[in-house]
Amino acid sequence: MRGTGQSEGNFTIWHSDADDSKDLGDWLVQQPWSNGQIFTIGASADGLAAFRTPDNNPDWLKAQYFIWSSAQGYEIIYPNGAYLSALADMWIRSTVPDQADDLLKIIAENEMKNDWWDALDLTGRFNEIRYPSAFWAGWYDIFLLGNLNAYNGYNYQSDPSVQKASKLVVDPLGHCQDAAIYFPQDLIAGRTALSVMQSLELYGIRPVERTNIKNVTFYVMSSNDEAGLNIANYWTTLEAFPAYKPTKYFLHGDRSVSTSAPKNDASYTDYTFDPSDPVPTQGGNNLAIACGPLDQNVVDGRADVITFQTEAVADDAAVYMTGPLFATLYVSTDAIDTDFMVRISDVYPTGEARLIQDNAVRMRWRNGGLTPQYLSANVNDVYETTLTLWNTSYVLAPGHALRVAITSSNNPRFDVNRNNGILLKDRTPTDVNITAHNRVHHSARYPSHVTLPVVTKLQLPKVHSIMKEVLTAYPTLDVERLNNEYAERLRKAAFPF
Repeated sequence: MRGTGQSEGNFTIWHSDADDSKDLGDWLVQQPWSNGQIFTIGASADGLAAFRTPDNNPDWLKAQYFIWSSAQGYEIIYPNGAYLSALADMWIRSTVPDQADDLLKIIAENEMKNDWWDALDLTGRFNEIRYPSAFWAGWYDIFLLGNLNAYNGYNYQSDPSVQKASKLVVDPLGHCQDAAIYFPQDLIAGRTALSVMQSLELYGIRPVERTNIKNVTFYVMSSNDEAGLNIANYWTTLEAFPAYKPTKYFLHGDRSVSTSAPKNDASYTDYTFDPSDPVPTQGGNNLAIACGPLDQNVVDGRADVITFQTEAVADDAAVYMTGPLFATLYVSTDAIDTDFMVRISDVYPTGEARLIQDNAVRMRWRNGGLTPQYLSANVNDVYETTLTLWNTSYVLAPGHALRVAITSSNNPRFDVNRNNGILLKDRTPTDVNITAHNRVHHSARYPSHVTLPVVTKLQLPKVHSIMKEVLTAYPTLDVERLNNEYAERLRKAAFPF
């Protein structure tokens, strides 16, 4: 990418990559050794650059493979308007330290979803895709949402000649390599071998004898105790993601969670959020800070975190989930702006509460738009907001419970909202923090809830041996050597600093 590594020029936050890739591709196909066809592969930040290549519709582009990357920018850096400061600040300061201050200023100036972000968003332009594609994502990856949306666009909104032919692998990790210890069954060799096979097939390097590996292959996660290992933590492979039943789990005044809607006329829980004492980050879809399904008990016990929990799953049952998760909150505050964070965790019989997914909403951007919509600062005024918690494939095992935790900070993962309404670009070191008194409603009129993508066990058939399937497709493949070489190349691509 321009301005990174040994490349000359200044990094433009991928705004120059469409023209840069066309210039490079045009030069390559003019060389005497070229056959005029180019396949691209992009991992992490290089993948964001590769998503710019279709902008100029080059006729030499014949296939694309994306690894842990995103065809969207705003939704990754500002999910629901909340600033993922750890991701943006760390990556930019580590990759282009001499340009970092100026680049971070540009990002702060564009905290609303304006046309500056158009260069980083393929939405509405997937119809220009006329070639095969494949994707590798991770459930705990920083780019999960943008990766899945890209697959959806390339697979279902592209030129009819290539629709429903894209390949997708979703492992638990993506960039979050440290989380491998939580998924001990058929993971490491399986994920690399699958992706090697996928890339070879995409590029037509070897003939493929496909057996049980279909277009969408993903890891079905669960807890790493005996119950979870017995019921899940395996690969499944399908022609498409399974159809799920959006199932509402409601919060109640007794701090329970159930599929029954609340009946109380008035019910709410209050907490106080002091920006000078933010809730520390405990895992999640992070880069270069602790990531993955970490135990939330160390933070869930704070006074500024309110928790709600289901009953334990019966011994002869389990809750299977695959698809997007959402939280719909009815909230009040005495500040003109504040954040709300929602975490969904798996509570073990031993008491651990391991994170499944989380996200945030910055209330001034709750409805999107180009100008902030501030709150009345009257705790009697109720606001509805729905935020995406991205996606998962997870099984809540017998004896386990589901916990929903709500708070107003998660730092350093998210920038701390000072509750004063000052935009990021206008902040100064002397800005005053405002302590907010926040309220979450859970009544018949204001039924706060999370919506889970419930599926059945039969919709997630187990692939008993990923390695066997790979070797059936490529009987002469030296899988161990490729595993090691591929993993090292991916590590360098994803972590160039």
